[in-house]
Amino acid sequence: MFGTRQRHGRKPRLSERLFRRFVFKYFAQNLLVDLQLQAKRESLDYINAHMMHCMVLPSRWALLRYALRQARSEGLILEFGVYKGDSLRAIADWSGRPVHGFDSFEGLPEDWTGTAELRGKFDARGRLPKVPANVTLHAGWFDRTLPPFLAGHPESVAVLNIDCDIYSSTKTIFDALSGRIGPGTIVSFDEYFNYHGWQQHEFKAFQEYVQAHGVRYEYLGFTASGGTIVLRILETGTTPGPVPPA
Repeated sequence: MFGTRQRHGRKPRLSERLFRRFVFKYFAQNLLVDLQLQAKRESLDYINAHMMHCMVLPSRWALLRYALRQARSEGLILEFGVYKGDSLRAIADWSGRPVHGFDSFEGLPEDWTGTAELRGKFDARGRLPKVPANVTLHAGWFDRTLPPFLAGHPESVAVLNIDCDIYSSTKTIFDALSGRIGPGTIVSFDEYFNYHGWQQHEFKAFQEYVQAHGVRYEYLGFTASGGTIVLRILETGTTPGPVPPA
């Protein structure tokens, strides 16, 4: 079936041979293609159930800027997962307010299951990114840097940008900030869905926090590709879950 010459008749064109070789070798046998398509379908099901009223913006940068426009004029602006500082610099520029960036700068503390990213990926090798004057960096693991930071900053959280990828790191954030997150807090996730295993990481940690604290929230937007989303906290201590689409 996949031979390059027919028994009778013409020899298959070069384009046919290349197509067959590509489909058989690089598509039909590639599990990641189908895993990603499955993750996409699951993400679309979630969007259809909970996010049909949202803005659909072309990039994470457009979505971050939109998120900042929805934020309260006072409160903490925090980012978790700084790496090279691209989104942190953008947030600082667009908000014009003090911004705090948290990162170990040693990479992932464990393997990011469901992906190819192993422990140590995104290691900055001790180099902190250059940031504007209104940014303060907090280098170290979240469970060590958050307690002293919160002790010195009693404000509530206005904007929370989460780009730390894995479940354990995201859970640490919500465990520490649960008392500071409330009505009006804007939360952005960079890898909320649309990849193999998304239900086990940032999404899972947030949903556990929602159930544990009775959090009511509304989705505001998501990117046309990738898995970045933005939501707003409405209430805590109530029936948990997203507000149904109108």
